Amino acid sequence: MAFTELSFLLFVALFVVIYRVVGCKWQVLLVASLMYYALYDIRAFFYLFTAIFTTYFAGKILYKTKNKALLLATLAVNFGLLSLVKFTDLSAFKIAIPLGISFYTFQATSYIIDLYRKKYPPADNLLKYALYLSFFPQIVQGPISRYDAISEDLYRAEADSLSFSRGLLLMLYGYFKKLLIANRAALVVSGIFDHPDDFGGGFVFIAIIFYSIQIYCDFSGGIDIARGVAYLFGVELSENFKRPFFATSLTDFWRRWHITLGAWMRDYVFFPLSLTKTFGTINKKSRRILGRHGGKVLTLTISTYIVYLLIGIWHGGGFNFIAFGLYNGTLISLSLLFERRFNAVKKALSIDDQRAPYRAFQVIRTSFLVFIGRYFTRSGSFSQAIFMLKKTLRDFSFRHGDFGVEPKDFAVIGLAFLVVAVISSIQERGVDVTERILSAKMPVKAALIFGAMAVILYFGVYAQGYRSVEFIYRNY
Repeated sequence: MAFTELSFLLFVALFVVIYRVVGCKWQVLLVASLMYYALYDIRAFFYLFTAIFTTYFAGKILYKTKNKALLLATLAVNFGLLSLVKFTDLSAFKIAIPLGISFYTFQATSYIIDLYRKKYPPADNLLKYALYLSFFPQIVQGPISRYDAISEDLYRAEADSLSFSRGLLLMLYGYFKKLLIANRAALVVSGIFDHPDDFGGGFVFIAIIFYSIQIYCDFSGGIDIARGVAYLFGVELSENFKRPFFATSLTDFWRRWHITLGAWMRDYVFFPLSLTKTFGTINKKSRRILGRHGGKVLTLTISTYIVYLLIGIWHGGGFNFIAFGLYNGTLISLSLLFERRFNAVKKALSIDDQRAPYRAFQVIRTSFLVFIGRYFTRSGSFSQAIFMLKKTLRDFSFRHGDFGVEPKDFAVIGLAFLVVAVISSIQERGVDVTERILSAKMPVKAALIFGAMAVILYFGVYAQGYRSVEFIYRNY
C-alpha cells in the first residue's frame, strides 16, 4: 500500500475518523501502524518485532547499569539484521524484504545509545515504544525520529484544525513533487541509462540533472506526504530537507539533504569516534608533526571518511556506492584541509560571501559536484558509472534515442519544477509558505487547495500515458 495508491488515502481517512471519534488515542495509532505493516507483508514483522523487543528490554537495563557489552550485543543484533537484508538477496530464499528497516533500526539504536548515555528515562510501556518504532507515516522512508523529540506528540497528541490543514497542504505538495515531477523524470533517466549507446554524452549529463531532480522530488515528496499524514494525527515529524539546491558547499548540501540521517551520523558515529582514546592519541601525535591545525584536520578527515563511507554503504553494497561515499569524503576533507587558504584568497581578492554573484557561483559549483556523485548512485555498478562519466567527458554530441516520455511531459516537468524552485526560493528567504496560505482568506485558500488537487489529478494520476514509479527509498 504505497503512498500514491488510493487505498493508502482511504486507509488514512478511516483512521483519522476513528482517531477523532475515540478522542485522539495513541492506541489507535498503534493499531493503524501494525495493520499498515501487516498489509505490506506479515512475515516482515520478524524484523520489526526483533528491533522492538531487543532495544526495549536492553534499554531498561542499560539505563540502570550502563553495560557496554549489552549495548554492543544489541547493536550487533540489529545492525546484523540490517546488513543481512541490505547485502543478501532475501527473495532468493523466499524471505520477506522488510519495509523501512533502515529507518526503524536507526531509531531503535539511537534510543538505546541515548539510554546508555542517560539522556532521558526509558519508555515505561512496551506498546507505546512499539508505536515509536512502527508509526506508519515515517516507517516507509523516514524521517529518522528521536524518542525524546517525538514521544510526547505520539502519546498525547491532539489534532487541531490548524495541524490538520497544515497536514493536507504538505501532502498536496508531496504528491505534486512525486506525481508531476519525480515519476516523469524517472522515465527519462531510465530511458537514457538503460540504453546509453543510443544517446550522446550531452544527454547523459542531462540525464544526471534529471536524476538529481527526480531523487529530490521523490524523496522530499515522500517525506512531505509522511509529515503531512502525521500532522493529521497531531504529530510533528522532523524536517528532512531544507532546499539542498541552494547549498553553497558540499558540506552545506549534506546539512540540507536527508537531515535526520546526517544528524544521526553526527551524533552516533562522528562525535563518538572523535572522542575515543584512539583518536585522542592520533590527534596528539599528529599535532606534533603537522601542527595544531594539521592535527585537527587529520582526525576530522578520518571521521569524515568513515561517516561518508557508511552513508555510501547505506545506499547499497556495490562498489559504486562505496565510491560515492569516498568521493564525498574526499571533497569534504579537502575543503577542511584548504579552508584557511581559500579564506585567505577570498580576503585578498575582496570577495564577499554574501554578494549574489559569488553565492550564485557557489551554488552552481556545489550542484556540479553533486551531479558527479549521482553517476555512482544511479548506475547499476561502478563500471557503468565510469562508462557514463567517460561518455559525458568524451562525447559532446546530443544524439538521442527514445526518452520514454512524450515532449509534453518535459513541459510538465519543467513548469512543475519551476513552481518548486519558486516556493523554495521564497522559503530560503525565511517565509513560511504554508503559514501564509493558511492565513489567507477562505476563497483564496480554497482556490489554491482545490486548484492544486485538480492539477495533481489531471497531470498526475489521470494523465494520458501516466506510469506509476515506486519511491526510491521505500525498501531502505
